[in-house]
Amino acid sequence: MKKHLGSLIFVFLFVLVVAFSYFYLPPAVKLLHQKINQSDPLSSDEARLSLVREYDNFLADGLPEKTPALYFYWFSNQRKMSDLRVKKAIEEIKNTVVPKGEIRIWSLLNMGAVIKTEKQTIAIDTANLPLSGAHNGLADIVDIFIVSHMDGDHYDPNLLKKALGKNKKIFFLKGFIFVDDNPNVYKLASGETKEIDGVKITAYQTDHRGDGNFEEPSAWFIVEVDGFKLLHTGDGRDFKNKKEAERVYAMKDFDILLGNCNTGSTLHPYNIRDIKPQVLLPLHLFKFMHAGEFYRESTIETVASVYEKYSQDLQGIEKVYLLPGESFIYGL
Repeated sequence: MKKHLGSLIFVFLFVLVVAFSYFYLPPAVKLLHQKINQSDPLSSDEARLSLVREYDNFLADGLPEKTPALYFYWFSNQRKMSDLRVKKAIEEIKNTVVPKGEIRIWSLLNMGAVIKTEKQTIAIDTANLPLSGAHNGLADIVDIFIVSHMDGDHYDPNLLKKALGKNKKIFFLKGFIFVDDNPNVYKLASGETKEIDGVKITAYQTDHRGDGNFEEPSAWFIVEVDGFKLLHTGDGRDFKNKKEAERVYAMKDFDILLGNCNTGSTLHPYNIRDIKPQVLLPLHLFKFMHAGEFYRESTIETVASVYEKYSQDLQGIEKVYLLPGESFIYGL
């Protein structure tokens, strides 16, 4: 036993250090998290702009120029901050009562969003980071999950299986590879609408970031719930069926567009102009889990500067920029 004692102590200390590196929250992480909690996301004053820049610089600090290796998510402050923001939002979603005639939307990571009304809670493209289980609490409080496509930052099969175990409903585009024998899994054909529990969900097949590839399932989803109409674009840009595209662009009655506004290859301001929602909620912001170039295309300042150039085209469309974990309320 004595001859193994040194090895056992080494293993114990190693495990302790590894666990500490995962769970330890540096003061800078906690302080910035508190600042965001105290900020008004609808404000555009200098204090808010300064906070957005601070968050941007925080995530950019030490971010690899190439896609981060798996171990990055174990110890990085980016993952720790994201977990804090997501868990805070989930607790808020759980405890918030939304009155009739209002809708509240939380921005999570990438294209992840949670929509809550008086009667329903709907999650779209919510996925855990590698080595994180921060989103898992959604399985307890969300009624309907929607997934636009199979990229890992939009699609989390383990989270969805937890949700199925709690009798929650899940929507995909037809062709998606996921559980086929569960009555709570719905796979919609392009242009098909399914109404369930008072929620109407319609899928329209698209490519992925304008790549022209329609072989892999990717979709825009329209959600109609409690008198509100929302459009979530996933990573899609161009429609497979041009008549379906004409149908969507002719609607002109969307309350909220949850749009992929990464400036690289997704929605152009003209797409937003032609959809003409009441409110644009830019998503896929602060994309730190990809290469540095993608990150720089996805900051609020970068996106806002593009839209400023097209301000005439986007007149009448309110733009709401949220940091992860923040929410806003929209009323009829």
